[in-house]
Amino acid sequence: MQQTPQRRPSATANFAIGALLAIPGLINLIEGLMGLGIGRLLCGIAALGYGLLLVREALHIKKTGLPGLPQKRMILIGFGFLSVYMVGLFLKHAG
Repeated sequence: MQQTPQRRPSATANFAIGALLAIPGLINLIEGLMGLGIGRLLCGIAALGYGLLLVREALHIKKTGLPGLPQKRMILIGFGFLSVYMVGLFLKHAG
């Protein structure tokens, strides 16, 4: 009987996605701090926070070869950041 190969998270993919999230997150955070709206601030916090979490996971994968957080917890945290981001988008474009 053959075993299916186990999927493992990729440190390179986590670094790439973390960087892609951090750039607009930092821009939105700075714009929000400059007084351009609470929506931009929330979007920046959410994108930057999740980007930093992904980079932390990537560093842990590089160091140990295993993820630092279980997949279920990463998904829940990701949905939490996505929720904050969506509220920020709503506030950003509502006015």
